[in-house]
Parts: sequence; C-alpha cells; structure tokens
Amino acid sequence: MKAVAYARVSSKEQEKEGYSVPAQRRLLKDYADKNALRIVREFIDVETANQAGKATFGEMLKRP
Repeated sequence: MKAVAYARVSSKEQEKEGYSVPAQRRLLKDYADKNALRIVREFIDVETANQAGKATFGEMLKRP
C-alpha cells in the first residue's frame, strides 16, 4: 500500500529532545516497513508553531 510521510519540527528544543527531522524520517520509514507501506513522497515542515498555516502540510492535503 502507498503512503506519504510527514515530518515537522518547530523548535530547536524539539530537535534536542530527539524529534529532529532525520529522527522522524527514520521512525516513519521503520513504521512503513513493518506495516507493508511504501512511502511514495515525504513532506517536511521546519517552522515555528506561531507561524500561521503549514505550507507543506497544506500541499500534502491537496495531493490526489
């Protein structure tokens, strides 16, 4: 089954706590592998939580 992956970091503190984008990508890949999913596209947002809207998230939702 096909899937998309979405990773997001909004602060340096999150990165320090182990939630960096590379760490999230590894977790998402491991999850996909264990659940017979094939990641066909990755979406990544790196922006503050205060910023209105998530451009990449919106792009992902528009995907057919």
